[in-house]
Amino acid sequence: MKEEKLSDAIAYDKIHLLRKDFSGYIERNTAKVDANLPVFYGYVISALESSFPHLPDDTYDEFIDSITFKVLDSSANIGDFEYVKRVMTNALRFKKKRNAETGTNIVVGLKLLKNGDYPHALTFLKPYALLDIKLGTAVAYCYYILSLREFKQDDATAKAYRPGEMELLAREMLLSLARKQPPINSLKQLELDDPAFLEKIFWQMIFTGLEWFSNEKWFVEVGLKNAAYTHDSAMRKRLLDIGAERFYSDIHFLREMYYFKLENRDAAGAAGVVNQLIKQYPNNLEPIYLGLKLSLLTTKKITYHSFRKLAATKGMPTHIIELCDFTFDLLSNEHKDAITRITDFETDFPQFRHYSITLRYIANDFLSNDEIRIKKAKITLLDSLEQFCLLELKNKV
Repeated sequence: MKEEKLSDAIAYDKIHLLRKDFSGYIERNTAKVDANLPVFYGYVISALESSFPHLPDDTYDEFIDSITFKVLDSSANIGDFEYVKRVMTNALRFKKKRNAETGTNIVVGLKLLKNGDYPHALTFLKPYALLDIKLGTAVAYCYYILSLREFKQDDATAKAYRPGEMELLAREMLLSLARKQPPINSLKQLELDDPAFLEKIFWQMIFTGLEWFSNEKWFVEVGLKNAAYTHDSAMRKRLLDIGAERFYSDIHFLREMYYFKLENRDAAGAAGVVNQLIKQYPNNLEPIYLGLKLSLLTTKKITYHSFRKLAATKGMPTHIIELCDFTFDLLSNEHKDAITRITDFETDFPQFRHYSITLRYIANDFLSNDEIRIKKAKITLLDSLEQFCLLELKNKV
């Protein structure tokens, strides 16, 4: 299995290099490619099949889609719709899957969108709006931009009171996304060399959705997913602030804020979120666990024992408390006490012996003289404890 996965990774890298080579060729020879589309696509297929004779149909078609987008993106003829149709014809001729036109239509629609041809972009993208959220927001954006052209400047007052047909369609599209909740970043066709234009459109429509539908928390939730996917810390913070302000009683946003504070080493901010959670959800054990986790990270005995006492009072399962005690001792460099605790844990809870064995292995790394090894052990220990405890709390409910 390891050899199989390795060969898959190598094949992926080689395909990426081949795509990069063709992209460079297209950029250097745009006019030549445009003038000889059948010859160029024949060359692409020949190189693909000779280099990867056993390539899955999905990957094969996705490669052609990526090349098609690059051809359109580099060409000076993108404004000529007859040219666009010729590119599509040549791309579709060599694709293998029955629904081969889907990927081609998407990449063509994205290029037309990027080029500002919103009516034609809608034609290609609208049938696939619910395949991925970013396609849906792209369709909504087309409607939104077209809505700005529905009224003349002297009709501004009318527009303020009565949205036009295009704006209504944009609103309907965003509500459909919120209701159906399709996946996000799920299509290979969205993995563009320069996705900045699509990201900008996504964020514009997310915040437009929040302006139109201020009580629809889905826009914040999906925005947070995308911010995590794209590692956009600034946008994540902005959305968390909106969520905390508009949906302050929703544990989802407070939980996200807590982890954001931890990632940014803001212990005081994380503590404030924990206190707010405990006040709003006095009968929920998760906020207490989050307080325990915070005290484990800071290794302050007074704070830890305060949360431990609260956990016991509120009925936190004993095995979770004992595991937290073990972890606190280990992080406080009390290795002997930690081993004693894990031994007692095995006696009291033999059903979790499989997990305690893992914890013993991790604990051994804390005796190492290698700081990097110790740091990795701490991360592994805390991640493992969190997964175990949250699952146990979920099962308790």
